[in-house]
Amino acid sequence: MKPFITGHEELIHDIKYDFYGKTVATASSDQHIKVFDLDPATSSWILNDLWKAHDSLVVKLSWAHPEFSSSRILASCSFDRTVKIWQEQTEEMPGSGRRWARLATLNDSRGPIYDVTFAPNHLGLKFGCVGSDGVFRIYESLEPNDLTVWSLTVEIPILNHQLPAKSLQSSFRVEWCPSKFTTTEKFVVVALDQGFIYRNVTKLEENDKDTGCDKKYVKVCALPEHNGLIRSVSWAPSMGRSYHLIATGCKDGFVRIFKATETAHAEGMGNGGEIKLETLAKLGDHKKEVWRVNWNMTGTILSSAGDDGKLRLWKCNYLSDWKCMSVINTSNQSDSRGMEGDADKPLN
Repeated sequence: MKPFITGHEELIHDIKYDFYGKTVATASSDQHIKVFDLDPATSSWILNDLWKAHDSLVVKLSWAHPEFSSSRILASCSFDRTVKIWQEQTEEMPGSGRRWARLATLNDSRGPIYDVTFAPNHLGLKFGCVGSDGVFRIYESLEPNDLTVWSLTVEIPILNHQLPAKSLQSSFRVEWCPSKFTTTEKFVVVALDQGFIYRNVTKLEENDKDTGCDKKYVKVCALPEHNGLIRSVSWAPSMGRSYHLIATGCKDGFVRIFKATETAHAEGMGNGGEIKLETLAKLGDHKKEVWRVNWNMTGTILSSAGDDGKLRLWKCNYLSDWKCMSVINTSNQSDSRGMEGDADKPLN
């Protein structure tokens, strides 16, 4: 592990790898976005370009799947109440300040925007965003040949009132269900100390007056037991499981792992369904605020980072207990721990 010097003049709020893991983008309070490409010969990060992206601090970034364009697409959100869509101009010189062109500026929010996330590619080119006005919005690109046009297709009120925009202490997050084999489109929206799972309304439910559904999405359940702001949420890839795993990192110092099982909505209406939620683990090893959780590509190992300055890796053992398998700290040392019952076996 070695330091990554970005050169930002102020605090970095977000860093995101692209689909291939060979490009990384950073967002900062200095109102700039920087993009770096990996040099395979030296394993170092080379500046692709930097530019002033917003009129206030840049909070979050999200890469679109590469299947939608011949050049890379990046979304950013800011305290200036806008989401902006950027596209790489490969004909421009790196570091020229013109390498990334703004495709669109979306300013429907009435307050700072705290998170923006592109949906999985099987759902089409769309993204969700949420901010202090307490409204979750989904934008879609309905013209594949014109990425400057984005339509606001969904608005879901999450809070009953708008929050004052004072600092980043307000927690709002968006996480899409990555599984393409699930019965309906789903996502999690986190608002302060609450997390809600939504799913889209099926065709069978559109004419069901008992549901009271006049929207495209309905709330199916809430993530329980949090005693502070939810700083991060991550939905694990399914990899053939009959259920979903959702992890959260909370200000109360705990990493929580939930098992979400889909159930039939009603007899003859299997396309809809509800979600039964079960708490599998409540992990307090950080003992301080947890800022980020993230699953690996197979949904078998969870990483978490907290105010204790350590990155922890979690894995489920044969007894179905979640254990800390490794601790990585800022002194470049790794404290590997054997799993219960598997102390003599290597963890790969």
